[in-house]
Amino acid sequence: MNFKHLNKLIIFSGLIFFGCDFQDVDSPYQEKISVYANLQANLPMMDTVYVSRTAKIGEEVDADQLWISNAVVKISDGEQIEVASPILGKPGRYLTRKDYIYKPGTKYFLTVEANGQKLSAETTTPEKMVIESVKDVTYRCKEESIPVAHINTNNISFTEYGIIPTGEIDTIRYRSGECFTESFASYPFFEIDFNAEDYSTVRILTQALEDKAWGLEPEDLDYNSNGLRDSTYINLIYDTTRVYTIWKGPYYRDENNNPYRQNPFVWTVETSPVNMSWLFFNYYGLQLIVFQATDNNYYEYLKGDPLGQNIYTLPNSNIDGGYGLFSSTYASYFLVYLKPEKK
Repeated sequence: MNFKHLNKLIIFSGLIFFGCDFQDVDSPYQEKISVYANLQANLPMMDTVYVSRTAKIGEEVDADQLWISNAVVKISDGEQIEVASPILGKPGRYLTRKDYIYKPGTKYFLTVEANGQKLSAETTTPEKMVIESVKDVTYRCKEESIPVAHINTNNISFTEYGIIPTGEIDTIRYRSGECFTESFASYPFFEIDFNAEDYSTVRILTQALEDKAWGLEPEDLDYNSNGLRDSTYINLIYDTTRVYTIWKGPYYRDENNNPYRQNPFVWTVETSPVNMSWLFFNYYGLQLIVFQATDNNYYEYLKGDPLGQNIYTLPNSNIDGGYGLFSSTYASYFLVYLKPEKK
């Protein structure tokens, strides 16, 4: 198996929102700074600090003009101060040095100075994220007991060169039908237990590492609906049945009508174990599964309205003097290979 693409992997560290207007309907609008940053324990800063100004509803301004490129961004553990430097060619993004590793169970302080304003926030990184595959599980459907796979969840490490496989990568088989692709209660490919008692919210990311694989369509399927048997994203789980469409929604389409889906797939859970069913996977091939323990800031933020269902609802920001979110996570990872059911 070729793992060269693993070195290019970017771990998605959180929900990034920028250029938004968090206007309170009962108060006059006041322009402020918006900051988003996430720290991952045991790793350097994987994603940048995002700094922008807010915009008033109805303000005619390009989103790129909201980025602030002359901010002074600092992160401290109370003893050592790290300065986040601007990223060349990416306005409004800042990054601490690659050899500075954020420690678990540690309080970090963020300060941002920009446009005559000073913002501050703090986060305490989670201490651990313990995961394991549940053994000796069966799934009962239509009077039949179907064994659930037990997989290796200790087969990966991070180095300065990228992701390195360190153990056996198990293969699981995708199955469709009444017992397997009906709902969240369908047959799980495997179950993962984690230390749910330590955290209010845990994020699960399923990153398909071979989503861009290009190949010939199966003889009985026309992925891009052009009447020809030609090439497309061959690792996409392609299913146009009614039940599948209800749960997954319609496919996205590129400029040549080739279908594709969200990658990574992200889900938030509070209880354990988690049944890793068909709904967590959009592609076949090698998968990076990430379990992220989140700090209380992220939990409180989700209690607001970060997806903007109501533009007059203010998300529960922890940025003093501005808007946004300064959060942290502790992640555990493993690799698994998802095989099409007919191969």
